[in-house]
Amino acid sequence: MKQNFPKIWVLGASFKTSNMGINALAESSLKCIFTHWPDASVILQTNEEGGPLKFTFSGREFSVETKNLWFGRNIFKNQNAYVLLCYALLLKVIPASRLKKALMARNPYFKGIMETDIVVDITAGDSFSDLYDMHRLIFGSLFKWLFILCGKKLVMLPQTYGPFNKFISKAIARSVLARTTAIYSRDQEGVEYVRTLLGKAADKTTIQFLPDVAFVLDAENPDNTVIKELERVKAGGHVIVGLNISGLLYNDTGATSKFGLKSDYRKLVSEIIKLFMAHQNTVVVLVPHVFAQMGSVESDPDACRQVYQLLADEYPDRMILVEETLDHKQVKYLISCCDFFLGSRMHSCIAAISQSVPAIGLAYSGKFIGVFDSVGVGDLVVDLRTEDERQILASVQDIFKKRQQMAEQLRVTIPKVQEKVLGLFDDNNFNAMVNRYGLKTITNYKDCL
Repeated sequence: MKQNFPKIWVLGASFKTSNMGINALAESSLKCIFTHWPDASVILQTNEEGGPLKFTFSGREFSVETKNLWFGRNIFKNQNAYVLLCYALLLKVIPASRLKKALMARNPYFKGIMETDIVVDITAGDSFSDLYDMHRLIFGSLFKWLFILCGKKLVMLPQTYGPFNKFISKAIARSVLARTTAIYSRDQEGVEYVRTLLGKAADKTTIQFLPDVAFVLDAENPDNTVIKELERVKAGGHVIVGLNISGLLYNDTGATSKFGLKSDYRKLVSEIIKLFMAHQNTVVVLVPHVFAQMGSVESDPDACRQVYQLLADEYPDRMILVEETLDHKQVKYLISCCDFFLGSRMHSCIAAISQSVPAIGLAYSGKFIGVFDSVGVGDLVVDLRTEDERQILASVQDIFKKRQQMAEQLRVTIPKVQEKVLGLFDDNNFNAMVNRYGLKTITNYKDCL
C-alpha cells in the first residue's frame, strides 16, 4: 500500500535575499524537514516564480517547489495574497464543500494551500517584531493568517519573538500566536516572553525552546582566491581572526542612536582591528554576511571595503578583504578557516560557533545573548548597548586569550546542539500530528540515508 507523506509550506525565509543569515535559515529548515520526512512534498514561499530547487543532505538529493505569493493591487493574479485571503474568509462565512471545490478549481495557488498538511514559518529569524518596522510585522502576519484561516496547522520554527513596543504590535502577535499549533523559541527568554504575551491562551499551544536551526547548516568550499590566501596564511603559522562588519551599523550614521549603542561603531571597528594588530602573528580577514547592492546601507562589503582602505596601508599583508560574492554555505566555510571570530551579524557568529570557532557576538540587540546562551557561551556576547569602547576592547582581549579553552568547550557542546535541532520534528506534538494525517514518520536521522 502506498504511503502518504506530508505536504509542507515553508514561510519566512528564502534564497532570494542578500542576507546570508536568512538563506542559512531557509536551507537549515529544509534540512530539518527532510531529516524527519525525507519524502515530504515541500513548497518554499518566495518573492519570485521559479523552478524547483535542488538540495543534497547526507548524500541524498531533495527537490523543493517554489511558489511566489505577494500582496499587490493586481487582483487578477492568482498569487495575490489579498485575493487568497478573501477566498479563505469567504469559506469561513460559507463553509460549503461545493464552494471550496470551485475556489480551488479557479485558483491553483489556493488549491495548493488547501491541500497543505503543515505550514512552518521562521519569519527571517528576528522579524516577528516591531524592532525594524511595522511593515514587516503586518505583512508577515497576514501570510500566517492566510494559512490559519484555511484551517492549517501553523508551526513557528525557532526564532526571536519581539520586542513588541506598541500596543497594536502586541495585539497582532497575540492574534497569530494564540492560533498556532507549536511555537519554538531559539532562546529561553523567548519562551517566557510568549507565555506572558499570550496569558491563559499559552496553555492551549506547545511553546518550547530549541536552538537556532542554522547550527545544522552545511559548509561548502568555494575554492576561490580568498580561501587559498587563508590556507597560505595559516600554513605560515599565523592566527586568523575573522571580523564581520555590519553594514547596517557602519554605513548608517544614525545607527548609534537608533540602536542605542554606547560607542561609535565605526571607531570601535578600527580599534578592534588595531588591538589584534598588536599581536605580531595575527591576520584579520574582513567577512561580509549581507551582500546587499553597492551603496545600500545594508551592504557589508561596502563597510568592509571602507575599513580595508582606511587601515590596509598601515598594516600591509595583515588584512584580507573578501571581494567575491559568496553564498551562505561558502561564507560558512570561509569562517571555518578562522581561529577566532567577531561578528555584528548574529548568523555570522552562528556560522563560527557551529564549527567550534570561538566567536564574540558584537550585539546591537537582545537576540544575541539568548542564542549564545542556548549553546552555553553567553559570556562571549559583548553588548554594544551597555559597554563603552574601553570595556569592549578589554572584553575582546580577555576572550581572545581564552580562545583555545572556548574551542574545546564548543567541540563537546555543538554536536549535541545539532542533534537536538535535527530532531525538531521528533517530539510528541509532531508525532501526534503525523498520526492524525496517517503519515509516515522517521525519528532517526540515519533512517533517511
